[in-house]
Amino acid sequence: MISANRHHLFAVALILSVFVSGCSTISSAIETSVATVNPWHTDNAVKSIGLKVNPSTALKHAVSVDIVFAYDENLTTLLTSVSAQQWFNERSGYKASYGMNMDIVHREIVPGYSEIMTQLPERHGQAKAVFAFAFFPTNPNAKAVLSEVATPWLIFDAGQMTMLGQAPGGEAEGDTE
Repeated sequence: MISANRHHLFAVALILSVFVSGCSTISSAIETSVATVNPWHTDNAVKSIGLKVNPSTALKHAVSVDIVFAYDENLTTLLTSVSAQQWFNERSGYKASYGMNMDIVHREIVPGYSEIMTQLPERHGQAKAVFAFAFFPTNPNAKAVLSEVATPWLIFDAGQMTMLGQAPGGEAEGDTE
């Protein structure tokens, strides 16, 4: 009787293991087919983000920068049409409405400072889009879409933000002051 129960338990365990491995295979196949059928359903390319405020900049204040990782198509569409000024004015509303569907990395940077951010949110590779918003009172639309660049650098001067695809001027990656 005990031997029969062991064989029965073994059979149940075997069936469950086949079922579980089959489910993961099906899930993987579905993800692959979704990515194939929907080419916009791909992860972004961002691996690190550099920030630099030119030392010759006549700014007398730090530049506020928000890097937003959007994990939802609706949020991505919304943020595509939002200016930097709108973002900073309505940031708390976006957080309340889409908090689970985004990560925000905030920095305050001063003239002469540069940084490369390699510690990005844990799920950053799953973001549908990555946006950078900078607070410049003289330039209310200091915004960039970073999604397609692996190592974007945002360079700031007195009233403008410029995006480069690599470190400016051959600078070594890392913090400098």
